Amino acid sequence: MHPWFVPVLLAASTVALPAAAQVWPGSPPTSQADVHRYRLEQQRLQSAEQAAFARQQGLSTRLTRLEVEAARQPQPYVPLVEPLPSSRGTATSSVAGSTARREAVSSGVRQIDAWLDRDPR
Repeated sequence: MHPWFVPVLLAASTVALPAAAQVWPGSPPTSQADVHRYRLEQQRLQSAEQAAFARQQGLSTRLTRLEVEAARQPQPYVPLVEPLPSSRGTATSSVAGSTARREAVSSGVRQIDAWLDRDPR
């Protein structure tokens, strides 16, 4: 062996070390296609993880919404139709009130009909 062989070997190994500093799971990739496949797989895994998280958040949201709706106080019962009057006096006043409303509406209609029936000028 030549005396300069060991220093050259040491110099070559120190130059090659920074290139080998990239850490890949398993063995380092041998080609650009391997690097591409590795990165695509990492993106696929990340996408699947994000989709699972989104599904989990959706289920959590639905569960929280159902819990909030279940904790609400029920709406009081409001009948759609007014109850019948219980005494004779209120029945007479409601009939008189409805008669007055009906006459007010019909008088307004009579005025409109009279205006529409006027002679054209």
